[in-house]
Amino acid sequence: MADLGFYKMHALIIDDFENFRGTLYKMLMDLGIGNVDSAASGEEALRYCKARNYDLILCDNNLGKGKSGQQVLEELRSTDNPCAESLFILVSAESSKSIIMAAYDYEPDAYLAKPITPKALDQRLNRLFEQRSELKEVLAAQKAGDDALAIKLCNDLVAQGSRYTNSCQKILGQLYLKQNNLPAAEELYRTVLDNRELEWAQLGMVKTRLAQKDLLGAQQWLENILQSNPLCMKAYDLKAELFKLQNNTEGLQEVLQKATDLSPLSILRQQELGAVAQQNNDLLTAANALKRAVKLGEHSCFDKADVHSLFAQATIDLFSIDKELAKPLVRDAVACAVNMEDKFGKNNLRKAESLLLESQLQVCAGDQRRAQDALASAQSALGSSKDESALPVQIEMVRALRLLGRTNEAQECLAELLHRYAANEQQLQKLDVLLDEPRSEKNKLMVAEINKKGIAHYNAKDFSAAADAFKTALQKLPNHVGLRLNYVQALIDKLKTGFDVSLSEKIQQTFTKTTAIISQQHPQFQRYRQLNDVYNSLVRAHEKQQRG
Repeated sequence: MADLGFYKMHALIIDDFENFRGTLYKMLMDLGIGNVDSAASGEEALRYCKARNYDLILCDNNLGKGKSGQQVLEELRSTDNPCAESLFILVSAESSKSIIMAAYDYEPDAYLAKPITPKALDQRLNRLFEQRSELKEVLAAQKAGDDALAIKLCNDLVAQGSRYTNSCQKILGQLYLKQNNLPAAEELYRTVLDNRELEWAQLGMVKTRLAQKDLLGAQQWLENILQSNPLCMKAYDLKAELFKLQNNTEGLQEVLQKATDLSPLSILRQQELGAVAQQNNDLLTAANALKRAVKLGEHSCFDKADVHSLFAQATIDLFSIDKELAKPLVRDAVACAVNMEDKFGKNNLRKAESLLLESQLQVCAGDQRRAQDALASAQSALGSSKDESALPVQIEMVRALRLLGRTNEAQECLAELLHRYAANEQQLQKLDVLLDEPRSEKNKLMVAEINKKGIAHYNAKDFSAAADAFKTALQKLPNHVGLRLNYVQALIDKLKTGFDVSLSEKIQQTFTKTTAIISQQHPQFQRYRQLNDVYNSLVRAHEKQQRG
């Protein structure tokens, strides 16, 4: 190994097999690294990393029980840790695509496959440390927040013809984007791409176009990248950002689904897919994605209580429209709700929330006794709190009372909340989710605007655009009967133009949800019956045609 002062360096080996730790220890000592620690688990390694700044970390991906190597890398890179910028080499005997792709999301400095030879390790470390030594001043300036100095040092190295010119240019692009110096960023990426079609520069052009609000230009660059490399996960992430800027939740869900199919071990993408699918009322996709996110979060620094709550709620909502689809998810959702306190800390609000979710899930499981017991415990834990922070849990209480058939109590609870927050616009917006007509001024205005827009599309016979308009409002006001019936009417008229099974299923699910929230006394009940009759006649006509 070249003399780069390795005897002064500190290295950490992380592997659950003692023999392999010993083998790597000997290799590193033979290569001249004089200070080497070892850890048998991810948790032990993170304790070491909080106490010492390592120059090099060699980590096996499969560490047995507890955190994986990927989760160690995620935590080091995304939290305030002395080893956030340590050279990190991920080691694995596995070569499955999902493991490698998930690891590369957090960009280990290298990936080595077992078995490791001394020669391969020597070559890899030499390259990594030589680059780190060449860019030492640049990295120090970046760490100190002196972007101007970092830019100057990078430009100096490029002018000197450094062998690490590409790395310098990559850092330069990041710094220009950070400073919102978009002309400089674009010029840099074009200069690089004129010589070689490097993927990081193409991705840089996408980021530049997005920052310039040139969404069409960004889309064209993304299509080119994914055509040449369909496994480029950063391109999928940028495509997701593009759809967010366009407020296109359907497109966002589609790209997240594709990304999670390619890299299923990415917890953040699973979390986002679950949340977006829930927003799009695709409850089966939402519940399955959130179930995977909960499982991936078991030892992850990205695990969140909100994700566990959303998984339970998605399962409850799915049960309301299709009991058979929800049935395989209920047991996991119950366990998720029951364990929330132990996992995320104990307090009365969290206890009440977990019990209310458990109560509703026990209804889904067919256990009325446990459902009623959990509800009683939740009522005791929540008490008569009038603190505004308790409102989300009180909203959950109304949902639970409704699901357990205690409609009078639910109405009393809701009426009390509406009275208490009658002059609080922000809290009324939250309560609107329970109502068939909004009380907040903001949501009243939104409904009026959406109805005007949707009806205009409907009158122009653009039934898809009309349905999309009504669906956007339903994401915020799921119990608004008028919007729901406008939505289903647009879908029915679209179905009349050509029978589509998936569209028919969407209409059926919408009717199932409407049946659960509308009463015979509701002023729109007759319209609901008429639309249901029209839909059923379309289904019968299609079935007859199929038989003929």
